[in-house]
Amino acid sequence: MATISVRLEDDLKDRAEEAAAGEGMSVSEWTRRLMRAELGLDVPEWSAPTSLSKRDRQQLVLLHRLAQLVSSDEDESKHHETMIEVLERGFTGEYSEEFISIHDELPLDECRLVWALLDMFRVIGASVHDIGIEAVRALDGSAEHALRFHGFDFNDGRESRLASYAAHVVHEGRWTELAVYFDDEHESGNSHAPVLDSYLRMQRVFQPIWESMIHGSGRGRFHLTRDELGEIVRAWYYPR
Repeated sequence: MATISVRLEDDLKDRAEEAAAGEGMSVSEWTRRLMRAELGLDVPEWSAPTSLSKRDRQQLVLLHRLAQLVSSDEDESKHHETMIEVLERGFTGEYSEEFISIHDELPLDECRLVWALLDMFRVIGASVHDIGIEAVRALDGSAEHALRFHGFDFNDGRESRLASYAAHVVHEGRWTELAVYFDDEHESGNSHAPVLDSYLRMQRVFQPIWESMIHGSGRGRFHLTRDELGEIVRAWYYPR
């Protein structure tokens, strides 16, 4: 396991030690947990808060009372009545019913990762169209497969979260070139196999090429060459 050193202000160090001690762990364990959560490595599929302030509970109770007033459905009205009791009495074990449809946040780094991957496949798609599919097939028998966006694996906790966000931004009118991969024929972007590791290897090859393009390489066109596509194909299968 690797070791890193971080310089902290004295007050920040003291507060970190207090927070870690309050959770019964070392500062190292506490920091590692926060870093993994921020990077999306330990994002739970779903969880409910185990505590709410009295102010938050009062606001939720008022919302339930309003919803109950306008509801004409007996079961729905009963649900609001139940949640009013749960929130007023602070039955934390029942809070999951209040938040059952509210997912945990997707960290900003994970959102940025989705943006970067969609950008990459947008450029790859345009480049494949530019040089022609036959030229792509001549690179390698599997090049066409490797250069196609496959969605994400819905059976993987992390990839399924990325898939949901990717589908959202595409359906909202961004990266519309990739919308076809989120239709019913493509099972809403389900790859049915882990693909993220391959995508990340491809991105490590693509990113420096792309940055060179947008920072004035003199090309005049933002398309990848046949050789550059070949490098990305190799990255799909093999770590560099």
